[in-house]
Amino acid sequence: MQSVRASVRLALLVFCSVTLAPPRLLDGQAITPRGAADTWRLDDSTAVAAALSHFLTAFENLDWVPFRASFADSATIFQPVPEMAERVTGPRAIDSTFRAVFANIRSHATGGPPYQSLVPIDLRIQPLSPGLVLVTFELHNAERVARRTVVFRRERLGWRILHLHASNITTKR
Repeated sequence: MQSVRASVRLALLVFCSVTLAPPRLLDGQAITPRGAADTWRLDDSTAVAAALSHFLTAFENLDWVPFRASFADSATIFQPVPEMAERVTGPRAIDSTFRAVFANIRSHATGGPPYQSLVPIDLRIQPLSPGLVLVTFELHNAERVARRTVVFRRERLGWRILHLHASNITTKR
C-alpha cells in the first residue's frame, strides 16, 4: 500500500513539475542565467520531483535516515512554530530540531507509519540557476494551510535541500 501511495505521489509530482515548469516569465525574468553552460532539463525537473517525494515520504513515516539525508550539510530551516523562531543552521541544529519534531509527532500517534499525510497542493518547480531549484507548495488540513518553500541544490549525492522555509496559516473551515 505504501509503495502504491509513493508511486502515485511521484507520478503526481512529476506531472505537476512537467506541467508547471517552466513558469510564466515576467519582464526581465529568465529561466536560466544568460550564457550558462548548464541548462535546465526535463530530467532535472523529474529528479527534483523525485527528491521531494522521497523527502515527504520519509517525513510521513518518520524514517530518520532518508529524511536526514535529504538535507545538504549547509542547509538552513525556518520552522513554522513560535517555539522554534530562530533559523536552524547546519547538521547539529537540524538533527536536534527535527528529532524533537519527530518525537512530538510520535507522542500523538495512534498507530504506526505513516504518521501524517503530506500531499503537496499547487506544486511549482522553478529553476533558479544551473543546479539550484525553487519548489513551492501547500499542505492543507482542517486547521491550517501549511505553505512550504524549498530550495534544492544538485550535489554529488543528488538533489538535496539547501533551505526549507515553513509557515502556517490558521483557517476556519
